[in-house]
Amino acid sequence: MGANPLGEAKAPSRWLMLALVWLAYASFGLTAGSLPPLVGSITDDLGVSSTQMGLVLGAWQLVYIGTATPLGAAVDRFGVRRSIGAGLAVIWLSLALRGLAVDFFTLFGAVALFGFGGPIISTGAPKMVSQWFGGGERGLAAGIYNTAPVSGVAVGLATAPTLVEPLTGSWRGVSLVYGAAVLVVLAVWWMFARDAGTTAETSAPAPTGSKSSSAARELLRLRNVRVILLFAVGSFTINHGLQNWLPTLLRDDGMTAAQAGAWTAAATLAGAGGLLLIPSLARYGSRRWALAVLLVVTAVSTLGLGTMSGGALVGAMMAGAVVRSGLVAIALLVLMETRGVGALRMGTAAGLYFAVAEVGGFGGPFLLGVVRDGTGGLAAGMLALAGLAAALALLMPLVREPREARKNL
Repeated sequence: MGANPLGEAKAPSRWLMLALVWLAYASFGLTAGSLPPLVGSITDDLGVSSTQMGLVLGAWQLVYIGTATPLGAAVDRFGVRRSIGAGLAVIWLSLALRGLAVDFFTLFGAVALFGFGGPIISTGAPKMVSQWFGGGERGLAAGIYNTAPVSGVAVGLATAPTLVEPLTGSWRGVSLVYGAAVLVVLAVWWMFARDAGTTAETSAPAPTGSKSSSAARELLRLRNVRVILLFAVGSFTINHGLQNWLPTLLRDDGMTAAQAGAWTAAATLAGAGGLLLIPSLARYGSRRWALAVLLVVTAVSTLGLGTMSGGALVGAMMAGAVVRSGLVAIALLVLMETRGVGALRMGTAAGLYFAVAEVGGFGGPFLLGVVRDGTGGLAAGMLALAGLAAALALLMPLVREPREARKNL
């Protein structure tokens, strides 16, 4: 594949597809990000504990562990258009059912359903980039689509407690308003999205059934894949733990729910800005070192979250959000450009990545909930996450990268 696998005549189409994938991934982020700022309202209404709420916050990540690999293989088989359309429909259903929950179990089930739609979006997005973009454009495209979930989360964090909940009179009204937005995105997707057509890679038979398991085993033989999967578990423990509990951390420091939501949203948007720059600066051949540096800064900023207060705490949160924003994008670029992966197997590889990663995606929010119940705060949890980031930095020199970029992957 060259820089544009579909040929110069169809070049503008890749930017339309990138915009559509951005909207789909933003819907993912909006659904995920609108739950954490409602923790107080939900626990008061349904009478659940912090530990139970930690389980709810991590429910979809728990399901992700089992669904991401087969759903990633399904994206390879059925194509991006049909797959992401189905994923958006499931996300909408999860959001709608969340607003109808009456206790811990129904809320857990509704949020867990998100784990059947979310993996399709998160594996379909890098699949689309691997098919439609090549060369130097890949880093830019990866940075752009990764701003989508971050932006969606920021909108959810900022508007759910300050605008939508007061407007509708209940935390349940958030599902109605955001559900309507997801339905609009679903309609736009079906109208304009299309698959990449035929190329040497996209026209090859995609793995199905037992073949998808065989493809996953073959990928696991690759050293880069194994190292990046270890990175995925740790980075998602950090990212999802902080994403779900930062509003609570700020409230514990004395902020109101509205203030905590606004500051968390501001940090998330700062991270989106970092996504436009960091993946492009992390050039092929030096991405392992970029990951190592970002992880060291993540460790320092997370340490600050556990030891600071007031303006210093907000500063540590903002700095951490910027540096953490590029971690997933760069890791997926490493996978995409590893020999033996490429566009053909990117859906399966991304599925493996997110399946393993969501062990941390579930564990991070849950463990921080347990820590808060056990200690009365989140400081000890922040210290543990900082240590984890430092340990991950030591793994990055194990990643293998050629010194020069390959134009055809």
